[in-house]
Formats: sequence, C-alpha cells, structure tokens
Amino acid sequence: MSYLTALALVVGCSLGDSPGADSKPEDDEAAAELSDNGSLEVGLPEGGFAAGDFPLNADKPTRNYDRFLIDTIADLQDFWNENYPKFYDADYTPLEGGIHPHFPDNPAELPIGCEFTGDYAEVEDNAFYCEEGDFIVYDDDLLFPSFADEFGIASIGLILAHEWGHVIQSSLRADILDRFVNTTLELQADCFVGAWVADVQESGVNGRRFSDADLTSSLLGLVQLGDMPGDSPDDPAAHGSAFDRVSSFQDGFFGGLGPCVDYAVNEPIPLQFGFSPEEYQRESPGDFPFDQEMFELMAGDLAYYWNTALGTLDDWRSPTLELAEPSDVPPVCGSTNAEQVTIGVYVCPATARITVDADIARAVYDEIPGDFAVGYLLGVGYADLVLSTLGATISGEDRRLMDDCLAGVWAGDILPTAENLAETVPENVSRISLSAGDLDEAIRMAIYLGDETETTDEMGTAFDKVDAFRQGVLYGPTGCGLD
Repeated sequence: MSYLTALALVVGCSLGDSPGADSKPEDDEAAAELSDNGSLEVGLPEGGFAAGDFPLNADKPTRNYDRFLIDTIADLQDFWNENYPKFYDADYTPLEGGIHPHFPDNPAELPIGCEFTGDYAEVEDNAFYCEEGDFIVYDDDLLFPSFADEFGIASIGLILAHEWGHVIQSSLRADILDRFVNTTLELQADCFVGAWVADVQESGVNGRRFSDADLTSSLLGLVQLGDMPGDSPDDPAAHGSAFDRVSSFQDGFFGGLGPCVDYAVNEPIPLQFGFSPEEYQRESPGDFPFDQEMFELMAGDLAYYWNTALGTLDDWRSPTLELAEPSDVPPVCGSTNAEQVTIGVYVCPATARITVDADIARAVYDEIPGDFAVGYLLGVGYADLVLSTLGATISGEDRRLMDDCLAGVWAGDILPTAENLAETVPENVSRISLSAGDLDEAIRMAIYLGDETETTDEMGTAFDKVDAFRQGVLYGPTGCGLD
C-alpha cells in the first residue's frame, strides 16, 4: 500500500469514511445491485468459453473476458444498426472482415491490409481497425489481458467500442477517415464509446450494466491511453491527452451520439501543448520542484484570480495559505475545527485561511504524481472558500462537485492559450500557466478521490468529479451553472 493510500484511509473518517484507492466493491455485491429501472443487474461477470469453443478463434487461450467480449460485439452491432441511420441518413453496413484475436503461434489465417501482414509482432500491445478488408485485430496475449487485469473487463469493451468508432468513420460508412487529422478521429471514436456506454447503462449488455467501479476503471484506462505530456496534437499518431480523451468520452456519455457526429463539423480543440524553454530547464519539465515557492506561486495566482473575480464583494477577503505538519491539523477555526474539504486541505471561512497538510501534499506530488495534482487540491480549497463567501448552502456531494468545477474554472484561466497569455495584468503580478500534462494530473487526482458508488453522496463519484472539473475548464463559470 502506498503512503498516499494509507493517509487516505487514516483521514477518510473526516471525509465520511471515503475508501482508499485500493478498495473495490465485492464482485458479488456489485452483481447483486439493480439499476434504477430494476431490470438490469450491475457489474460484469467474468467468464470464458471451454477450450475450443471461442467463436472467433477456436485455438485461442481462454480469457476471463471472452464472454463479455462476445456480448459486446453483439451489442455494438445492435447499437450501430439502430442508431447509424438516425445520424447518417443511411443504413448501417455491418463489419465485413470480422474481428480477430491474435497471439503468438496463432494458427489461424488472418486477413491482411493496412501494412498488416499477419505477424503477431505487428499488433502486439495494440488493437486496430483496417479499412482495407474492413476488419479489427486485437492483441489477446498482452494488451487485452493486461488491461482486464489492471482496469477490469469493462476496459475490453471500451477498447473494442473505440475501434468500432473507426469502423463508423470508414469509407464504407461515414467516409471521414481521410478528411481529418488523427486526433479528431481518435477523439470522435472516444466520444462514440461514451455514447455506447450510456446506452449500456440504459439498456444493458446481456442484461447487465456497468457498475460505478467499472466506470471509474474505464476513466483510468483512458488516462493510461492518453498521449505523453508534450506530444503534439498534430502528430500523425496522436490520440489526444488523457484530459482530451476523457472529455470526449464524457461528451458522448452525457450527450449521446449527436455531439460526436458534430465533431466532423466542429472539430474538438485538443488541450495539448509543448513545454516552454523555461520548463525544459527543470529536472521534470512539467512540474515545479516541490518547495515553498511552488505553493507561493499557486496560492498567489489563485488569490489574484479570485480577488479579481470577487474583489467587489463586501464579504470577500484575500485568502491566505498555510502549510502545516500532520500534528497541527485540523487547525482551529473559531470555536471549532476547520472543515476538511478534500484530502489534506482545511478551510476556515471566518479567517479566510486555507491550511494544507504538507505531508499529504508531498505524497500527492510523488504518487499521483505531479505538481498540478497538488494544484487541484489547492484549487478546491479556494473554491470552497468562494462558496462560503457567496453564502452557498449546498453541502455534501453537491458542494464537493461545485468545488471541483470552480477549481476547473481557475485551471481554464491559466491554460497557455493565446487569449490567456495576452491578458494584461498589473506589473506586480506574475501569473502561472499550466504545463503539458497538468490537466491529466488533476483528473487523476479527482479519480482517486471519487466516492466508490453514486449512493455514497460525499465527494461525488470519480466519473462525476472529472466531469465537474472539465466543465469548469472548458466553459468557465457558465459550466458550473454560474453567471
């Protein structure tokens, strides 16, 4: 168990006994839950076929996700057969070349095309759709088993649904594969995945829907598949940053196929950027060193942003940030203790003071990892102070999600966009800018802190926390429902 996980378990009682990152619901309990409509069981049962019975390749080794994979294929076929005509004004053309597992010493004869000659090494640790021959090949020896082991068998469905997104983009169907940069195509495929997952939550795959743990694991899988910080979105192999991919997935989940199809008209703008010359001088280009200056720079920028936004309010006072040893938290706030609004962060509205447990901040920096994982926590603390100043009466999950959204508003204001960089600030103010990978660090932190289930009603599920944060990043205060 990591130090950060141990700390989360220790301080969890102050946050409503939120589970640590290692905890998972028991499979039997998840399978026994019922969805809101009472007809779908929650959770995906593991299971394979008897040797020689797998429908796609009788010689394939049995895997614990095989039955779910076959159910997913059938469901994706039904999903697109039903929905494709609604958005593309034409009948859906089923996949013609089939789906093919590949593994070392596979005796099956696989289709060839798109520079694939049938060699396992050409698909190792990958899955792809080939327009020449209209087929999908996936690595059943490394990629799928490793993802199923690390992120659960739901991740197998998401990878397959993503490749099916490229099926839809092919010349046999929507015919857009040659019209857009790769990042647009990949993000649209992620959006399609989100729309399919939302449909599963409503209609099920063979009578079952994803559990909250499945959705959380799916987000982690998308984060894992994001481009490396500093990669260019114009790279022919670019897929989008972790933030971009999760954001597109949630576009589809909450909006259905409509927003995804619209990507072909209004291309998504990836929030990917390179490192500056100054950042390359650091030991880790994307991160401030963990020291007092890092906190001073972040706190100074947060104070400037919120002072500018709320400075005309009579009750607003410029916040102060204090680092404290574990023995000094929770700090006193009047006649009681300051409230812990997220892991290691305490807010006292009466004194406009935000206190951060230095040991927890260090663990977050090292283990999430990254400086903006800490920045996200500071952003949440300042956001909660803003809500108190505004007289907000919301509490529990609703308040925590609003904190996430307002932290996202601040993050969006320090993106290194041309508009933000052109902002005129007083001579005595030095604003910070996000580095490549910072948004990815924030959503990893949000996922870590999420409630295990939607019924917990404390911090918000990982899925909801990420969505709240990205709404603030992308749409500013309006995304949080504020004027």
